[in-house]
Formats: sequence, structure tokens, C-alpha cells
Amino acid sequence: MVPNESRLLELLSNHNVTFFIPPYQRNYEWDREQCDAFLNDVISTAKTNYSGGHTEHFFGSVTYFQDNSAFGQPSKLVLIDGQQRITTTMLFLAAVRDLADSQETKDFINDNYLKNSKASEDTEYKIKLKQTETDWSVYCDIIYEREPEGEGKNSAVYQNYLFFKRSLFRDGKLEFRPVDLIQYGLDKFSVITIELKPAQNSWENPQEIFESMNSLGKSLSLADLVRNYLLLGMSASEQETLYKTYWLPMEKRLPKKISDFIRDYMQLRTHKAHFRAKATNYKYLYASFKDIFNKALKATLTKDLCRYSVYYAYIVVGTETGSQKVDGKLADIRQIGVTTSYSFLMGLLSSWKEGRLNEGDILTLLNVLLVYFIRRRIIGLASAENKNIPELAARIEDIEQAEDKKAYLYQLLSSQENNLRVPNDPEIERQLSTMNFYNFKYAKFILSLVEESITKSRPASDDVNLSLEHIMPQTLSAQWTEYLKDDPTVHNELVHNIGNITLIRHNSELGQKTFSEKKKIYEGYEGLQIARTEIINRSKWDRASIENRAKWIIMYILRDVLPIPDAMRFTNNFSAQKSHRLSFSELSLMNEYITFVKDRAIRAKVVSDNEVLFEGKKWYLSPLTRELETRRGTVTPSGAYQGAVYWEYNGNRLIDMMNAM
Repeated sequence: MVPNESRLLELLSNHNVTFFIPPYQRNYEWDREQCDAFLNDVISTAKTNYSGGHTEHFFGSVTYFQDNSAFGQPSKLVLIDGQQRITTTMLFLAAVRDLADSQETKDFINDNYLKNSKASEDTEYKIKLKQTETDWSVYCDIIYEREPEGEGKNSAVYQNYLFFKRSLFRDGKLEFRPVDLIQYGLDKFSVITIELKPAQNSWENPQEIFESMNSLGKSLSLADLVRNYLLLGMSASEQETLYKTYWLPMEKRLPKKISDFIRDYMQLRTHKAHFRAKATNYKYLYASFKDIFNKALKATLTKDLCRYSVYYAYIVVGTETGSQKVDGKLADIRQIGVTTSYSFLMGLLSSWKEGRLNEGDILTLLNVLLVYFIRRRIIGLASAENKNIPELAARIEDIEQAEDKKAYLYQLLSSQENNLRVPNDPEIERQLSTMNFYNFKYAKFILSLVEESITKSRPASDDVNLSLEHIMPQTLSAQWTEYLKDDPTVHNELVHNIGNITLIRHNSELGQKTFSEKKKIYEGYEGLQIARTEIINRSKWDRASIENRAKWIIMYILRDVLPIPDAMRFTNNFSAQKSHRLSFSELSLMNEYITFVKDRAIRAKVVSDNEVLFEGKKWYLSPLTRELETRRGTVTPSGAYQGAVYWEYNGNRLIDMMNAM
């Protein structure tokens, strides 16, 4: 591995080579801000040199290794580092070419930088830079001066090309001559080239160098790291085959969701929770991924990921499963946002699609989960799901074998600790009777389920005219004030009560109309039965009417919309409470810094589920607290500390965060 200094344009003008971006590299991702900085560097360098000064600009490093190329074609240099910068340079050169006023300049840029004269016209070597498959077609269109079609126009490749054209051509004229930007600007950009020779030197491992070089700058996502892990180390032909056959379909199937999918796939395979896929956790998750699958054949693992990505797309994207009823249940799960269940759902959908469950089975199981999660949302429970729901994947085979699958899944759910309980009927009734239902996140969804149960037709969730209606209006008109004068507190106490809320279209038509006027609209309205039931049969709308309707709708929800087995309706549906320990995973604090309450200058970095890094050493929180108290001379006689009491994150004590969960 010998670094050499080179001029950027000298590197790009070499007709004996074609640069290839391998499939394990991320797609082109530079944004407007980075392109603007690049353009300013070119212009600044050009201005200084054009005016008689002398300056150069260092443009970073370019790392590559040579791969086998077709006979008679230029050498194939596979880029390990420098993809984003070289792609941006090529897009800039294409923009300058297309703004040039002479054919001579256009031909010069094409022949020297964008195309390869030593390659035949019908090969991918003809273009100096071979992009990843996702960006290749639109990049070809730009180089060959064609207008991209469809989604290609939205790609970063095309948008950044347009940015350069628009930035250089302002107010109907060119601000700089194209040849000057190249001669005095880009020509003064220098790079360090590093050629790897893994066949000769085993330590020049492209995979390890790729990961270490990409530890700087824009972080690689979990998807980038896993793609690299799966494809690097294979021959170019094997990489192409696996990428095009399995990885590329995943990217198209799950746009911008691959990292989330990989994390949920890990949960499915290990039957336990892993940190959420976010920038601060990517490297930790990647290390876990390698540990989990270190014995798996990479080709087999890639195929399995592709297979499960189909099931994940059913859940997350809404890809059709082949059953409208299943699609509807999955859409409901998406609507209530139960992402914690996705790994478990993947396993269930796999069992269905592979014939171990039939359509009736999967519909029954999905409905149990919906009832469970909606009931929990009503009483404000969501804690502990992220850690415990993935563990249910270990019981999928038992579910498949169960004679009564509905009863078995309810039994599983009710055997969890208190925080994961199946809420019983009195809990739901009490909460729905007293809560501000109008401001409840899922109010419209629940009333839509009621409407569907009554009429067998559910209002479309994306209907812009569908809204929640206060029968007794939020703001009382003079008529309503007079109407309610015998019970002046009813408005304050019951205006947002479930009994006073209905589902209606064209809410603006109702406003502060009197109850008699509203009844006529409800009665004549063809769309929603819920706007008639227990409303239009009332002669007046007072406290008794609201409370009676609340009782009716709550009982209807418990009996017909969110029913649980009779044996569970009035029982405590959970096991004995487990002791709750500090879990940085549950608190989503991996790789974050926490602060010592007694001295906020003292910070520690979370490095595992129960450890922090302080002064270069790993500590459990309680021993670290005792150590700090000892240093301060304030240690208690017992020396016993509950660490979560003495540390905080963003001003919130860890103990309070745990209790909130």
C-alpha cells in the first residue's frame, strides 16, 4: 500500500483505466450543501489562479484495487474510497460540458474525462466511471446527453448535475468560462492515490480498509456495513450476481428501510431485542450482526435476507400479500405504529407464506395482536414492548402447532409481566369514560372500527373530509349556552368525552348548529351510521344523553370491536411482576453520554446494555457511582448506591426514565 500524489484530472484522463464503484458501496448520496462547498472550492481556486496568483486544493484520497478486466479493455480499478468525490467531479464536468459554447470544448471534456477512447462503444468500460446499479442508468443518460425518465429525475445523481448547471448559468449567462473553471480550477485539485494489492499482501484487506476509511465523514448506515460484509471478499462476478439477484431487489422493495429491516431480522433470528437502527447504534449493531451470523455462508444469508424482505415489505411498505384481508390487518398495525412487533410479524408471515399457517390462522393471529395493542394504547401502555415482544418469535413454532391458536397467543401475551399485560374490560371502560377522547391519537381510528363493525364498511383513513365532530360544540354559541343553562358545568366536564364525539364528513357544515339542526344532518347523511346511533333518537342533548351514549359506545367497543376471551375480561392478565433493572437498551441510550447529577462536568459514555465507559475503563453504573462518591469524600457507610438515581440524560434522571417505562 503505497500512497502517491496525483492531480485529479490526470487520474481521470487516463484512458488505460475505468473506475468501477462496486456493488457493496453505498449509492451516491452527496447533497446540495456538499456540492455547493465543492463548487465554491473550484471557483475560489480558479479565481486565484486566473488573476495571476497560485493556489492548489487538496481533494482527499482515492483508494482502489485492480480487478480482472475483459481482454482488450482498459484496466478495471475498483474504488474503495473516493466514490462520492469522483462522482461529484464527473457530474460537474458533465455540467460544464453541456454549458460550453464550442463543440471543441465539449469534445475535449468528453474524450478526456467522461468517456474512454480505448473501450468499445457497446461496453460498460466506455464510460470512465461505472456507477452502482441503482445510479447507473441515470448516470449513463447524463454522460450520453439524454434526458432521464421517471424516478431517475429525482436521484441525487441527476439533481446534483442540475445544481451545477443552474449555479454556473445565472441570469441568462455564464458567470465563468467552462475552460477557465477546468484550466484554473479543477486542474489544480490534487489527490492521494492508494492502490491495494490484496492478492500479494493479505493485510491489505479491502473489507477492513473500506470500514476503517468510512469511519470518517458521513457515517455508513447499518445497511451499508452489512452489504459490505456480505459482498466483499467474493470475486467480482459473485458480487454482481448476489447484488443484482438479492440485494438490489431488497433496496427497491424497502427504500430507506434496509437498516430497520436488518435490525428486525436480527431480532427474529435471535428472539431478543436489539438497539434501534439509528446513526449512534449502527456500528454496535453491525458488530452484533457479525457475531450472530459469523458461521453462516454469506450467499445463503443474503438469500435469506432477501426472502424475509418480502415479508417485511408486506408490513412496512404495504406491498400486497395476495390476501386483501391480511393487507387490511397489516395496514391497521401500521396505522397504530407498533414497530416493536415487526420482527415477530415477519416470522408469522413466513409461516403463512410457507404453508405452516393458513389464511384463517394468520388473520386470527393478526387480529389478536391488534386488539392487544389497541387496548394497550387506550390506557397509555407501550413500555417494555420493545424489549419483550421480539422474544415471542421463539414461540412461533409452538403457535403453529397449537390447536387453538387464538387462545394460545392470548395465553402468551397474558403470561408477561404487568407492564406487558392484556388490559381487561374495567381498565378500558374506566379510561374511555374519563379521558379526553377528542385529543386521543387513535380516536378517529377506533371510531372507524366501530363504524365498520356496525355497517361492514370502514371509512377510508385518507379521506380528507373525515373528521371528529363535537355534538355539543367546543365553543358554545349563545343558543347553546342558553340550551345548557340548567347544567352550566356539563360543557367543561364532557365536551371531549367519547359520548360527545362522533365521526362525520364535512365537519365545517355543522359548526355551532343547534342540536335539532345537527340531528337532521346526521339523519340525512348517507355515509356514517355512528353519527346516527344513540344520537338522533334523543330529544335533547344533555349530560344524560352524553353519558348514555358513552356507555353504549364503550360497551360496543369492548364487546364487538376489541373483544378478548371471556375468561380474561375481568382478570389481571399478567404474570408476577419481574424485578426491573437498568437497561440502556430499553432507554435507547446506546452510545449516548450520561451525566453525574452531583457534578455535571462528569460524563460517561454508554457502551453496552449495562456498562459505561469512564476514564478509559468500563464500569457498571453503581460501582462507578460509589467510586465517584469516594473521590468526593461523601461515600455512605454502606457504600451501596443505585446508580440510576445519580445519573441523568438530557436533564432526566435515569431512575425517572425507567419508572416512566
